[in-house]
Amino acid sequence: MKFILYLVIGICLCAGILSCHNHNDDHNHNHDSHAHEDETAHAHEGEYPTASFTTWSAKTELFVEFPVLAVGKTSIFAAHFSTMQNFKPIKNGTCRITLGHQSIIDREAVLNSPNSPGLFIPELTPTKAGIFDLTFYISNESISDTIRISDVKVYASEDDAIHNYPHETETDNIAFSKEQAWKIDFAVSPVQKENIHSIIHTSGEVLPIESDESSISASTSGIVIFKNGNLIEGQSISKGTTLFEVNNDKVLSDNLSEKYTVLKASLDQSKKIFEDSKNLVDKGIISQKEYGLRRQQYEIDLAGFTTLTKNYSAGGMTLKAPINGILKKLNVVNGQYVTEGQSIATLSSNKQLIIEAEVSQQYFNEIPKIVSANIKLPWSDEIVSIEDYNGKIITKAISTQDHYIPVLFKIDNNRNILPGAFVDIYLKTDNSTLGLVIPRDAMLREYDMYYVYVMTAGETYEKRNITIGIDDGNKVQVLSGLEKDEMVVTQGVYAIKMASISTTIPAHGHAH
Repeated sequence: MKFILYLVIGICLCAGILSCHNHNDDHNHNHDSHAHEDETAHAHEGEYPTASFTTWSAKTELFVEFPVLAVGKTSIFAAHFSTMQNFKPIKNGTCRITLGHQSIIDREAVLNSPNSPGLFIPELTPTKAGIFDLTFYISNESISDTIRISDVKVYASEDDAIHNYPHETETDNIAFSKEQAWKIDFAVSPVQKENIHSIIHTSGEVLPIESDESSISASTSGIVIFKNGNLIEGQSISKGTTLFEVNNDKVLSDNLSEKYTVLKASLDQSKKIFEDSKNLVDKGIISQKEYGLRRQQYEIDLAGFTTLTKNYSAGGMTLKAPINGILKKLNVVNGQYVTEGQSIATLSSNKQLIIEAEVSQQYFNEIPKIVSANIKLPWSDEIVSIEDYNGKIITKAISTQDHYIPVLFKIDNNRNILPGAFVDIYLKTDNSTLGLVIPRDAMLREYDMYYVYVMTAGETYEKRNITIGIDDGNKVQVLSGLEKDEMVVTQGVYAIKMASISTTIPAHGHAH
């Protein structure tokens, strides 16, 4: 609202309407930043023109718009600051702006806090005409940055600016304000030149390693009772959790209750005989050998009884999880009769897994060149490298009767990957190509055409068709349609697409 008030004052002083247009200029590089003057000018003779610049440093993105500078005219700046870390607004801190040349400062202004999150609105009134540097200093407890925009012209008078500032160029740019971008997950990234590996794109399966599995078997015959009625395959199980009971009260042979009674009676008897023997051997009534035999019998009866009762409950034997892991397979249903030794369930610790890629025989000569892989899991849009799992290739070629050649990787399962999952696999070979590369998330597809959105100014974007080459799942090689260092949208792409459906370039000096 304060900005609108300033604009009203500016209108009265200039007898014109502030507008927002763009003028393309070369990039200016300074202080680890690059800036370009956005397309700006007056639409009609007599209107006062507005300039805008967008620049990026390693820490900060600055989009600033202001009435073209003229001697004696107070220009109000709308300076939008975003962090390059997450492209969110800088919500607090001090902004200092200077107009000068080298060490000589003509004018400066300081604001100790933003007028609204991310937006500082300082004012400058130049006193000299000429070409100057416009420098912004932004600082708070977490960031300190200097951004310089070079070759900013100060006109001798407002009339000089109106008649000599360049006319606008018509564009089909898409409007998307900083306030819109700040509300969503949004990011832009420069087009980079780097090496990208040749790729064999295929599919595969996640397989368990048998040594990481443990079987739970019935220790007696009987009826299986699930102690947890909600047991399902794929469920995480903690070591020591009671999972099953094998109840054999109604089993005629090998009845646990009878075994318990017999073993308990034998243990009680051998215990009493052994304890009585201590006095007898002291008095010489029995020999040391006889005493040893009685003690041995007691220990045998005690071991047998302990083994039976370790997992024994009234009517049956309880079975517990021997490891931490995933319930990979249930081999029985609740209430089923099992025999002693029969497998009831299988647990998998999943500490390590095998990823088996199925490679078409047409790539047979490329298989020895495979060095790594990216994988996409079915329940996630994220593409990950096997290096993220300490993965390594263990077999590049195995004789097979199928049409596909298996290529195997062993990985650490530190992200709860389930055996049996089918995955997309981008096999990397040791062949690489140097070229322009963008994140795959920046790219959209329309029929057989690929395109991206290029930031042409702080709040305007251009749809750009591209031709692609290598796609490794994370990055894409761009053969045509982009130049190095152009800024493409990598997050919030669909928001720009929606804005493109019905868009009008906003006037500079829009309300903030």
